[in-house]
Amino acid sequence: MKFKLKVISLILGTTLLFAGCSGNKADLSTENKPEETKVESSKETNNKENKKAAEVKQPTEVKPVTEVEKPKTEDPKVEKRKLIVLDPGHGNRSNLEKEPISPGASELKIKDGGGAEGVNSKTPEYAITMSITIKLKAILEKEGYNVIMTKTMDSESLGNIERAEVGNKNNADLVLRIHADSSESSSASGASMLVPAPIGYVKDKVDISRRYGQIILKSLTDEVGMANKGVVERADMTGFNWSKVPVVLVETGFLSNPQEDKLLNSQEYQQRIAEALCNGIKKALN
Repeated sequence: MKFKLKVISLILGTTLLFAGCSGNKADLSTENKPEETKVESSKETNNKENKKAAEVKQPTEVKPVTEVEKPKTEDPKVEKRKLIVLDPGHGNRSNLEKEPISPGASELKIKDGGGAEGVNSKTPEYAITMSITIKLKAILEKEGYNVIMTKTMDSESLGNIERAEVGNKNNADLVLRIHADSSESSSASGASMLVPAPIGYVKDKVDISRRYGQIILKSLTDEVGMANKGVVERADMTGFNWSKVPVVLVETGFLSNPQEDKLLNSQEYQQRIAEALCNGIKKALN
């Protein structure tokens, strides 16, 4: 009996021993599997992340550029900027050369007689007109106009055909010639506007020139507070007769009048004239 019990115990012990060994193997195998699973999982994660990164970095499809698109400059809704030519009268010397008074005319006229002079200040007309013109140019450009001056230096003494050609070549919307007046009477005062007669090239621009001149003169005299001496038609002005575009000439006051002589030498007064002329141009061209 004891022998049987020993045998049974030996058999059970052996069984448990093999079962334990088998369990250890199973445990060892299961310890390795998580390591492999983690590595594989990590690789899959990295592959997915790389794929996503590649998708993000991949640029969107762009069609090849064969031609640069040009801006639409001919849009009828976009109004072209108006071009103004400003012509400051006279120069610091007379130009006694002569030129035809109008196209095809046999009559000749001197290019520049020299202009007026302040009765008290002795300031020459060309200095006054240049100063007003420069101020007006700056104001007009701020308002969005293109502006060209026929001359920028006092030493330039241009002929009137040459001045007219600046407006013609640039197809100006308006040529404004700027002068100061003079009279034998010291009491004469105020501003006037000279406009062309139907002679020469300008004959087709007479009506529009007159209309522009009336509007600009009214703006000048109303805003500055000077006498309005009216619109005067002139057939004897070379700068008018050779013009192919609207043209007017403003007399901004009398240098022969002591009070206006003093005013015309004032920077503040010149600025007021320039601002009023700008407002008149805006009303005329809009």
